[in-house]
Amino acid sequence: MADNWLGPDTCGVKLAQFEQMTQDMTKAGPRLAEMADQLWQALNGAGVSTTPAQEIQRIAAWAQEAAADLRRRNTLAHDLDRQKLTFSVCRPDGNFITLPDRYTDQVAYAEGRRLPPLLHRAAKNDPKALQGLRRYEPNDITPAFARALLEALGAEDLLKLPAAFRNDQNILALLGRSLALATNPHRHAYAGDTFLIELTEAGRTTFPPGTKPPYGYAGYQSLSTLMAAADTRFSARFIKVVGGDMTEYDRVVRKALLGSPLPDLAGRFNHRKTDFLIPLLNAAAASGREGAQALLNHAPMGPPTVDTPPRMRLSNLEYLLRDRRDLWGQTDRGAALGKTLQTAAAGQDEVSERLAFTAGKILADDAKDLFAVKDGHVSIKDQEKLDALSALRPSMAQVLATHIEKVNDVYQSFRYNSPSGSTPMNDVDLDYLLLDIARDANAFDILLKAQIAHAKLSIDRSVTRNSRHLESTIVREGWMFGHLLEARNQSVWGENARLAADLQQIQGYVSLGLGFASDKVEQGISTRAPAAGQAYRITVSQVMNTLTAWLARRMAEKPNDAILAPKSNTEAVEKLINQMIATSLITHHRYNPKDLRGQPFATSEEDPKIRSLESMDGRQFEAFLAWANDRVGLSKLGHIAKGSIREGMEEVTGHYKNSAGQNVLPTGQR
Repeated sequence: MADNWLGPDTCGVKLAQFEQMTQDMTKAGPRLAEMADQLWQALNGAGVSTTPAQEIQRIAAWAQEAAADLRRRNTLAHDLDRQKLTFSVCRPDGNFITLPDRYTDQVAYAEGRRLPPLLHRAAKNDPKALQGLRRYEPNDITPAFARALLEALGAEDLLKLPAAFRNDQNILALLGRSLALATNPHRHAYAGDTFLIELTEAGRTTFPPGTKPPYGYAGYQSLSTLMAAADTRFSARFIKVVGGDMTEYDRVVRKALLGSPLPDLAGRFNHRKTDFLIPLLNAAAASGREGAQALLNHAPMGPPTVDTPPRMRLSNLEYLLRDRRDLWGQTDRGAALGKTLQTAAAGQDEVSERLAFTAGKILADDAKDLFAVKDGHVSIKDQEKLDALSALRPSMAQVLATHIEKVNDVYQSFRYNSPSGSTPMNDVDLDYLLLDIARDANAFDILLKAQIAHAKLSIDRSVTRNSRHLESTIVREGWMFGHLLEARNQSVWGENARLAADLQQIQGYVSLGLGFASDKVEQGISTRAPAAGQAYRITVSQVMNTLTAWLARRMAEKPNDAILAPKSNTEAVEKLINQMIATSLITHHRYNPKDLRGQPFATSEEDPKIRSLESMDGRQFEAFLAWANDRVGLSKLGHIAKGSIREGMEEVTGHYKNSAGQNVLPTGQR
């Protein structure tokens, strides 16, 4: 109830009824969201407007937000009543307590300051204290509450508590979320840089005092556990200062652990193989590009010697990828590191590109040592070490996909005998990197679709500009496809089932008409489009996303029976390239409408247009391809593409050599 006589900033509530209302609203949000989802699927399946479902989803979101506010209010109401900090109002219809209508930072701050004694008692298994902590929902706490809690505890006390609560996810989440909120300098409740420094000092402290890993546990093991439980983003500042020191601490203790990673608290006390750096890397990936770049770029200073000043040591990227390779093989096989790298290299900025190709160079150098050439084909020297970073392959493929234009540039520059390139990698490095990455089918598919997007945009650009160099574009793109296909063939040599699956997948791309994607995937690319540069590279990524959406839609429909399945990957790429050329003619109207009169694949209006490819039957489709062949010479261009693909495949095999200079034999068409 609300009454004006109580004042504009207060209202009266009955505790029992207010508690019930809070519970009801907490249940309502998820139920409404589920109802909205079911309704959306039903409406979408029926092909009618999904607006009613979207409106219910909006209400569900409001209900969830309101429930969080009610839970905070309910907690405060009980606290005010228990501590006799408010007035009770007696009315004929019941007893009410006055409750502030707005939650100020001062109220939240005061509440946060009261929590540490409760935590300390709960850590000693006080049942009442544990029960009291159950009333706090981690998602409901505010930055002011978080700052008060951290200030009252202090950095060292904060890192002592997780050991007592290592099996209580709710309390760990409460502490972890508080840590994330109060260490974000963009929030008004920032605990300050001094607290971050204190956190690094506490992180290197071992408990009980005087112990060293693997005995006892380090503060950073506790911090790792809190980061994993936080379920929210940490700031780039936190990742840079605290995360950088965590990684440096790992360098210090790694040798003492005799080849095992330093675990988090779950691994330390439950004797499971965990790695305290994985939550940090996951947090860095979630923090965004700035945080991920700050962590991977960090290079601590080495100690000075008699003759030299302090010197830079390996960057974290080099350390994590190279020195720590064997340790990743014992836990997540580089999955978290891959996510961080993918985030750090996601832009078209100089730092993203440098990180992408520095990582690529490290992995390529390792691949040169881990692969061997024997009896004319590629073999693996050390399977366990090679696959220690197997979960990183899809992420690294995505990194290369983001920079697929630069990948093509590197290959082209060394193809024409460039003495050096703009990245630390040359064409041989890239081929060894592809050899490693392509062992993963998903990674290979990511690279394949990225190159398809690159080829589609390049071909479209040539057609749009009435370029005389369409043949040169076909040669360049086909040659790059050859490198990619041969790297995959050599990487899974002799594994016929996997190679057959590859062919089937690419056949699917052809039959689904991926090259025919005509929903203006080239939108925004005109005669004024840049030939290269940042805008073009960003557009390649946009086209890749559009093609992925096209595939998802077409897979739900029946493939075009008029498109014959290719018999090899080389033929499949040739068909895709021809599809791209034909589609560009349509999309950019590179034809005279008068030439279409009477054609079965054209509309019947005065100025006819080419029908959509999805609407053509087999006869119309064949007539269209014959017309397109006469228009631009598809047969000739297809022959050029096939030859270029084979040349690219042959060049790859020349790069895979043993110490005696013997290279692998080309796999040919598969």
